[in-house]
Amino acid sequence: MGGAVPGMDFLEMLKEAGFKNVESGSVTGLESSPVTVGMLFRAIKPDSSDFVMEDVRMSTMDYYQQFMSSAYSEGVLDQKTKYLIALGASLGAGCDP
Repeated sequence: MGGAVPGMDFLEMLKEAGFKNVESGSVTGLESSPVTVGMLFRAIKPDSSDFVMEDVRMSTMDYYQQFMSSAYSEGVLDQKTKYLIALGASLGAGCDP
């Protein structure tokens, strides 16, 4: 689990997401900061027939596509310059082109 979410809040988040038999497990000993504690959680994955994930994926992809279209649209910088900046940033971060 990434981030710093209080244990009981995380259990509620799992329940709201449809997981069943949600319970906290043991402390892992992994501490990413002086105020966080790594924990194990157990839960049963929801049956895919309980909810429609396809709708969630499609809306997420729609938002992502909308963001990318907006980011690379013509503006102060032309589209080619924006792509070259993105390529340079990814190469600088060590990504493969």
